[in-house]
Amino acid sequence: MNKKLLSSLFGLFTGLFISLSTNANALIEWSNDDLCGWMESTSIPEYILDEVDKREILCSRGIEVSTLSEFESYEGQNGTTFPAPDPSLIQEVIPDTNSDYSY
Repeated sequence: MNKKLLSSLFGLFTGLFISLSTNANALIEWSNDDLCGWMESTSIPEYILDEVDKREILCSRGIEVSTLSEFESYEGQNGTTFPAPDPSLIQEVIPDTNSDYSY
């Protein structure tokens, strides 16, 4: 009876060790920005939090940063407001003069 119990416990611990090392090995290939992207999620897996702590990464808005900027509040008099997008990121629309429709 004891041999069966020891065999079962050994199998359990071996399986646990393999599954934990698989998660750790998978994160080795992740960049710091990949991990920071998860930090913006509402539900962050424990192994992601552990890896961010282990690497001592500072994350802000989904990317790795060297220092944290002062917190910007978007709470206004009428509720939450959001900053305008960077104008350089907005692509200019060029009409297609060769198409049969217009917009």
